Amino acid sequence: MTRKTPLFGWMMGAVGADGESDAALYRQMVLDAELGAALGYDAAWLVEHHFSDYYPTPSPLVLLAHIAARCPTFGLGTAVIVTPWHHPLRIAEEIAMLSLLTDAPLRIGLGRGNAPLEYEAFNVDMAETKDRFEEGWEIIQLALKGEPFTYHGKYLQVPREVRIRPTPRLDNVTFLGAIGQPSSAAKIAALGLPPMLTGHTPLAAQAEVLRAWEDAARAHGGDPDQFKVATPICILADTDAEADALARRYVPNWYQLQVKHYAFDAERYANLPTYLPFTETHKRRQHYCDPANLDPLIESSFIGSAATVRAKLERFLAAGYNYVMINPSLPGLPHQLRQDWLTRFARDVMPHVSGAKPAPRPVAAQ
Repeated sequence: MTRKTPLFGWMMGAVGADGESDAALYRQMVLDAELGAALGYDAAWLVEHHFSDYYPTPSPLVLLAHIAARCPTFGLGTAVIVTPWHHPLRIAEEIAMLSLLTDAPLRIGLGRGNAPLEYEAFNVDMAETKDRFEEGWEIIQLALKGEPFTYHGKYLQVPREVRIRPTPRLDNVTFLGAIGQPSSAAKIAALGLPPMLTGHTPLAAQAEVLRAWEDAARAHGGDPDQFKVATPICILADTDAEADALARRYVPNWYQLQVKHYAFDAERYANLPTYLPFTETHKRRQHYCDPANLDPLIESSFIGSAATVRAKLERFLAAGYNYVMINPSLPGLPHQLRQDWLTRFARDVMPHVSGAKPAPRPVAAQ
């Protein structure tokens, strides 16, 4: 059964006021999940990052299992699991476990990441990421069928026949593929994955990526009526001017952490063919470290009064999105302010949606 309104979630992050301990940041994320469940959000989504202050959540599924116990009817999402850093059998096993620990929806976003720091630490060659991502997705699908299988790929092997345990339930699982660059849209569609877009570019550019994904999905015999997930920054205040001031205060901190995280040996990888598109993304991150450069980002984000954000939301829906994952999780931000933005969006924006496209059917592993 399709829905007449879009679904809403938000990106959780281990961020807070300066000087807070990691334990405090994790406690605050759990409190946010409890608040979000009470406010009517579909799911809380967790990122995967390692070895830096940029959203330090190295195992999203571990934290989601904890949230499942605290909020048993609340949806759980990953944005994303970076599959080349793990053996896909282990990913499939953990998804299978989580699928049995909750009756709520699981929104499992998969991606290949682009931080040299993390790839080098895990001793994975960045030149292999595209193939490793595709092979990993093939293994995850085979494993989640719950039947014996083997696999022989270019980089990944399952040489001995195995069947994962526990046997997963997939009626509540949806898989999605992250699209960090327009060139990835056709590939994600070819893999049968619905799109999850990063929110750094103007909405018109995002709409073009969605159309490219839809065209490729049709060309491969797929159904373009799937989840299409937007991830805009969300800052709400009584007036546009107040929200603008908050954005210029806190958003540059977010990009500064990204620059620090992704810049590790970035020059060494600048000419790697599979990494070239990400060099442009890195330049954009550097640009947005300056508050004076944020006008285009503020325009394409959910930053403003409730009325302004409602109007922006309608434009996102008209562009083709049907799932909105807001991001109120900015570094240096006091916890109560993040909870205020979550509350305002749920109270003053979500109930006022009109003319939305039907939400799609979930896509389970094939």
